[in-house]
Amino acid sequence: MAISINDINTTQVANATQNSKSPATDSNKQTPSVNTNSTAATDTITVTDSARLIQQLETQLESLPVVDAARVAQVRENLNSGNHIISSERIAEKFSRYESLLEATR
Repeated sequence: MAISINDINTTQVANATQNSKSPATDSNKQTPSVNTNSTAATDTITVTDSARLIQQLETQLESLPVVDAARVAQVRENLNSGNHIISSERIAEKFSRYESLLEATR
């Protein structure tokens, strides 16, 4: 869609330019005064103890590593030495529990 600029006169351009000036650059205008009456309403935010605890826990979690390197090293050592016992019943139980959790979210 084309915009016709043939009917715009210089007064319209000057008015548009004056209206687009920011208050900081226009030295002829006065800045509005701020009402400092003591009756002015103020907004307050109160953070509950639970919210503070959640924030602290989030901060602690962010500082923890994603992987427990000590546990990985222990399992690796047990696997290499042949001391790590793999229980097929335990694996099947965990798969079953995981599938039931997936079905519950559907």
